[in-house]
Amino acid sequence: MTTRAPVEDTLGMRLKTAREYRGLSQDEVARHIGVSRSAISLMESGTRRVSAAELSQLAGLYKATMESLTGDGPGNDETVSMVARAAADLSEKDRDEVLRFAEFLRARSADEQT
Repeated sequence: MTTRAPVEDTLGMRLKTAREYRGLSQDEVARHIGVSRSAISLMESGTRRVSAAELSQLAGLYKATMESLTGDGPGNDETVSMVARAAADLSEKDRDEVLRFAEFLRARSADEQT
């Protein structure tokens, strides 16, 4: 019996979230990278390893970095992902408002540090 490593579960969740955020089906993703739909399902469930080439293709399709999908590197706080998922369902006008508010908070934080 094989056991899944936590990193594979995390990668799978990130792949699924990115796919859903982009509004793509598993079939569409599978066709794009040249694998079966079941392979995408297995990747997302963490039971199939993702090759570096596949990860690169997925990152391009999802307009994400490989680091953001794997959880490596800066800026991979889960709350950032939660905000992005919540904003995805907003109108363009509302997303612009959220962005302006985020920029306000960033500027305020920078002022407090000086």
